[in-house]
Amino acid sequence: MSRGDPLITVLLGFFACTPDAVDEGTRDVRVDHASKDVESLAPRSCVNDSGKIFVVWTDEREDVDAVWLNMSADGGGTFLAQDTLLSHGKVAAANPAIACVGDRVYVAWEDKRDGELEYENIYVQWSDDAGRHWQKEDLAIDVDPDGLAVSIAPSVFAVGDRAWVVWSDQLNGAYDIFVSTTEDGGESWSAAPVRVDTDEAGSAFSSHPSLVADDSGNVVVAWEDRRSGASDIYVNNSTDGGQSFGSADRRLDGGDEAGASDSFEPLLALADSNVYVVWQDERFGENSDILMNYSHSSGDNWRDEALRVESDAEGIADSRYPDLAAQGDQVLVAFQDNRAGGYDVYLRWSDNAGSDWATDEEIRMETDDPGQAQSYNPRIALSGDSWAVQWQDYRDDLAGVFFNDLYYNYSVDGGTTWQSADVRINSTDYATSYAVESSLYLRNDVVVSIWGDGRFGSADIFCAGRPLGEPSLWIEPEGDAAAAE
Repeated sequence: MSRGDPLITVLLGFFACTPDAVDEGTRDVRVDHASKDVESLAPRSCVNDSGKIFVVWTDEREDVDAVWLNMSADGGGTFLAQDTLLSHGKVAAANPAIACVGDRVYVAWEDKRDGELEYENIYVQWSDDAGRHWQKEDLAIDVDPDGLAVSIAPSVFAVGDRAWVVWSDQLNGAYDIFVSTTEDGGESWSAAPVRVDTDEAGSAFSSHPSLVADDSGNVVVAWEDRRSGASDIYVNNSTDGGQSFGSADRRLDGGDEAGASDSFEPLLALADSNVYVVWQDERFGENSDILMNYSHSSGDNWRDEALRVESDAEGIADSRYPDLAAQGDQVLVAFQDNRAGGYDVYLRWSDNAGSDWATDEEIRMETDDPGQAQSYNPRIALSGDSWAVQWQDYRDDLAGVFFNDLYYNYSVDGGTTWQSADVRINSTDYATSYAVESSLYLRNDVVVSIWGDGRFGSADIFCAGRPLGEPSLWIEPEGDAAAAE
């Protein structure tokens, strides 16, 4: 994560106990401005080098699901008073993705405006002035003007003046993986998207693509692929900025025979020339394990066999939904695991680019009793020696109504020691709502989280930012303030 001195001062001032905070009963900041009965869904966010935060989501305040954006120039302390509408179709838009670098911001989404079939196409919008201005017209980049094929699951990555959008596309039959590239900050995009998977076009289901790239033009794409039966993890790379990919993609999960068991939803991380892929894998039985592969050559060469992340016996417990982060030669993997009964969140890491693990066993992040409650969907944030891991936690859902809070634990010495008490993020009363689809950032020892929140009955988007380790504070509203939105 990037550094910038003003963030701590701004957040400390903003999150002081002000009269407004007392009236609202919370120190969390509302991001969206949809009315109370409108659902704001699928929040996705990015942070640029100066600490500006950009958040996109979908809501139907104008009678059709559309993509909206808001931004914070002070690290999450305040957001603009008005949201920006990005999609301009007359039918539903969904599943937005976002990336930012400097003042350039790119957003991609699925859009059903083309054709009578209302199949999804991939559209993009971009800004070169930190979201102040956007293009007058959205741009379709999947070259399907009549909407005759389904294009889904876009992901965006940006470096310098370059950006890439990757997605799954049914143009040739079964889904293939395609990439579109801009090399001039969004002014122009690929005349035709480039296909990444190298089996026969449209012959097998390829999905859940993930992409990383560097400023030298190395691009790596990983995805799950059913060409051999069950889902395997495949990768291909480009050395010319995504204009072309290798003539032969490569299976990464290794081990058993191709297609013999399912491997799901790869995630990529890049640090210098080190590229890592992590996924959940069912080769050891009905329970999933977490596996990882890596390249130390910007995606050219990979291990023949994947590494198992957990230290317990293979397949004995169910491990799911890994998150991945890397900096320098460090790579961190967090995941949820039910070895103690309920799901807990664990972290394991390597200090030498994956060659071996830094600890004999993974470290449990929660500080309540193991397996006591369900903890889901970890998120990792790194800033030098400061590390934070966040998760959805149901420890206070005593009524069993699936209300949760967001917690995190952290280290300020590169994982050597962790806190004896984890920290709650959202400032509502305990387990009185849901907090889901979260993201986490760490800058200058200030932790910032963004999530979807149901405290007002419908889904809204909230943000909280506080100095690392400072707990949440909910102030019970009085009188009419208790019903205020």
